Amino acid sequence: SSGINAEWPLRPGMDECVNKRIKEEMEKKDAAIDVEVCRRVDNAKQVLERQMKEELQAKKDEMEREMAEQEEEHLKEIQSLQSIVEELKRDQEEAKLRLDEERLEVVDAKRRIEEERQALEKELKKKEKMIQNQILGKSESNSRPRISFGMKKSK
Repeated sequence: SSGINAEWPLRPGMDECVNKRIKEEMEKKDAAIDVEVCRRVDNAKQVLERQMKEELQAKKDEMEREMAEQEEEHLKEIQSLQSIVEELKRDQEEAKLRLDEERLEVVDAKRRIEEERQALEKELKKKEKMIQNQILGKSESNSRPRISFGMKKSK
């Protein structure tokens, strides 16, 4: 009952055979189209998967490169900080040594001052005793006559 029947007079049963043949051909073409569509979809899928893998690999490589750079920067920073710490430790040791030397100098200066004070005190006591002895007339060089406080009998 297609347009073919109207134009071409067909024998009975022929119409059914033609329809069957057309249906088979259409099914074959549909199957071929399906196969081609599946093949193209698979190809596109493979291309897309390959592109995605390449993109992911590129991102991974970029991230690894950035991480390596960051690690290198961190290592440089750590080394810098370690050298600063070492320098500060050296400075602290030097300051401690200078402070210890200064303390020793202060202790030594205090000792010398104390010795000088004691020597001056000894000298002062010696001079006081000498003056006292002179006053009392006990010195060996009687530079001044002895003072006596006795009463003389008047004649």
